[in-house]
Amino acid sequence: MRKGCLFDLDGTLVNSLTDLALSTNEVLRNHQLPQHDISKYNHFVGNGIQKLMERALGQEHLDILDECLREFQVVYARRYLDHTQPYEGIMELIETLYDQGIKLSVVTNKPHDMAIQIVEHLFPNRFVSILGQQDAYPIKPNPESVHFALMAMKLSRQDCYFIGDSDVDIETGYRANMKTIGVSWGFRGRLELEEAGADYVVDEAMEIWRIINENWGE
Repeated sequence: MRKGCLFDLDGTLVNSLTDLALSTNEVLRNHQLPQHDISKYNHFVGNGIQKLMERALGQEHLDILDECLREFQVVYARRYLDHTQPYEGIMELIETLYDQGIKLSVVTNKPHDMAIQIVEHLFPNRFVSILGQQDAYPIKPNPESVHFALMAMKLSRQDCYFIGDSDVDIETGYRANMKTIGVSWGFRGRLELEEAGADYVVDEAMEIWRIINENWGE
């Protein structure tokens, strides 16, 4: 079965919100700025670390954005695996897809080196390519990183699903002319995914395999 799945990382495969929030709050605390409840970070993340820091700082403190971004990189590099774990059912899903010959890739707005380390630590040798934020291409929803992933998988967009937890992911899939699956357990919830026009929205990980099997099964 020459098919594939492209996954977002944060909020889709792994729950990384606590590590992202604690790291950002440490930077804010170092500058004597107000910190945010972890729940607030559901809407701070998803567009790369610059947008995360912009949203945490607020418009009135953007003059120290570059300094805070540098500090965040150092802080997060120490703790990005402290609490980050796969969501319930994800390990079973990834093993099922891999065993069935489905090619897998990650396309994320997380910094590239950290994305690689998280994926290889939690899902060793399961993903054909792991593409995070780097200078070689724009962040999602620009689909350029998707095209790199498809080339690495040697698959066409018609033979892959794009899977994520936010409107950014659904727009990425739309721009790449791919079918999309939204996951409701992530940072943004079902309503955002439905309003973004996801082809499917699932509440449990193994529903993704059922969709794939129904559409691609022999």
